[in-house]
Amino acid sequence: MLKKRSIWSIVFIVLGLLSFRINWLIEGFFEPIALIGTVFLLLGVVVSFFAIFKQEKGNMKFISLASFFIILFLITWFKTFEIVLIMTWLKNVT
Repeated sequence: MLKKRSIWSIVFIVLGLLSFRINWLIEGFFEPIALIGTVFLLLGVVVSFFAIFKQEKGNMKFISLASFFIILFLITWFKTFEIVLIMTWLKNVT
């Protein structure tokens, strides 16, 4: 049986992936959607780490953690300047 943190980690990873997909479908680059996607991905990793530290049963927590790194690798591989745009936008917002 999956535990609550493992399920939430997968939900956040999927929401982050969907946010990045919506951003790629929109013409141009929409910074708030990319930021929301990044926040969802990071929330998924944090919840996954909590699931690992609480020693929840199942492998779902490891799948969400591995998918985070795979998603970030694919984003930096195919959309290199998107990471730079997010960082620049965050710098200008603060």
